[in-house]
Order: sequence, then structure tokens, then C-alpha cells
Amino acid sequence: MKCIFCKICEERAAILDRKYFEWLEALSNNQALAKQDPDLQRINDAYDLLKTDSAESFRQFLALAESGSVWSMATIGRLFETAEGTDRDLVQAEAWYSRAYEAGSDYALIWLGQLYLRSNRFEKAIDVFRTGVDRGFAPAMYYLALSYWKSGDWPRKRSEAMSLLERGFEAGDLAAGPFLGHSMVRGRFGWQHMLAGLQFLIKVVEAQAKVIEDDKAGREDIGENRPGFFGRLAASFWTASQARTGTTPETGGTSFLPAGP
Repeated sequence: MKCIFCKICEERAAILDRKYFEWLEALSNNQALAKQDPDLQRINDAYDLLKTDSAESFRQFLALAESGSVWSMATIGRLFETAEGTDRDLVQAEAWYSRAYEAGSDYALIWLGQLYLRSNRFEKAIDVFRTGVDRGFAPAMYYLALSYWKSGDWPRKRSEAMSLLERGFEAGDLAAGPFLGHSMVRGRFGWQHMLAGLQFLIKVVEAQAKVIEDDKAGREDIGENRPGFFGRLAASFWTASQARTGTTPETGGTSFLPAGP
């Protein structure tokens, strides 16, 4: 049996994870791409089949992607990566992510960059996430800093990484704050930032506490604030497949609370 503190921590982590997704969804062009798609009803039909007949859902999404649906291209990439309705095929996943990314999909940008990170193709990941940063897509800031850390080019890039994480945190990224604070404390930005790191971590904890407090206060209005169909669809792909592939922002646990890579 789990102790009461474990349950509290899990509840807190679940809220932060959900709020991170809501933030990502609000900043991405996911819903805009879906609403622009000429085959909205076919996307609805394919999604309805996902839980009952994943193979047929995959076939329908693949047909949509092949016909030019950018939204479905990113979806097919995700299905190939997570082996939903088909065998896992990372080559195909990369190909479809690339097509959707080149067509402007924000989700494809994140997923393609994550795929490059997991396969240690750091320069490719950096190029993808830098594209997002250059166009003002705040979620890419954390991932670009993370790519610098994993690439081994941290000493040369750490000043830029610090700026990226500061910007991400100010934009509301719940992953950027813990990574930045713990990296400062650990001296990754130089010893002169270690004390400021402790002070910054207090700010991070206060920001997280406010997110949780505001969320709990607003739960009674959940019916009014429930995301639309495409937001729920994206959430189902994001949360389920993130857990399956281990691709939530890598801060050392199941949520964005712990220390950082």
C-alpha cells in the first residue's frame, strides 16, 4: 500500500503533467491544423476506431496522411512510433514526422526532435528545436536547451541554454523551471549562479503551488473548460504515448517536478 505522501506527490505530479499539456496545446497550432483539414469527419471516424479497431484506425489515418492531411501525417508518425495499429517502425515514424514538420506542424516538431534525441542524433534535434525557437514556439526552448545538455556541447552553449530556460519558464513552461534551477544549483552554469539557483528553486516551487491551487479551485468549472475534440484527441496521443515511449520532458521522473537531466 502506498503511503499518503506518495499519493499526494502522485496527485501533484498528475496535475502538473496535465497543465503542461494544456499549455502546450494552447501554444501549438494543433487545433488550427485540424480545423483547416478538408477531411475532418474522416479524422473523427478514424479516431473513433482507435480503441476498438486500432489496425483499421491506422489504415484510415494513413490514407488521410497520404492524401495530404498534415494533422494525420503527425498522427501516423506517432502511431508508427508507439506501435498502435501497426508494427513499430521508427524509420517510418521519422519520415512522417518529417513531412508534418516541414508542413509546419508544432507537434511534429516536438515529436521529431524527441526522436532524434532518443537516437542520439543531437545535431538534428538541435536543428529542429531551433526552428521552433526561431518562430517563437515557446515549448521548443526547453527542448533546445536539453539538446545542448545531451549533445556534450554544454560548455560552449550553456549561456544560450540558460537564456532559453529563463524564457521558457517566463512563458509558462513547467519543465523549464526545475531544469534551470537544479542546473544552477549544481554549477552547470558556473559556480557564480549556485546561490541564485537556490533562490530560483523557491520561485519554481511557488509557481508550481499556484498552478496546483488554481487548478483545484477551477475544477468545479471543468465542464465549461473541457477541451474540444481535437484537444482531447491530441491529449490522448500525447499522454498515452509519452508514457509508452518515455518522452515526457526529461526531468528525472514521471512529471516535471524533479531535478532535471
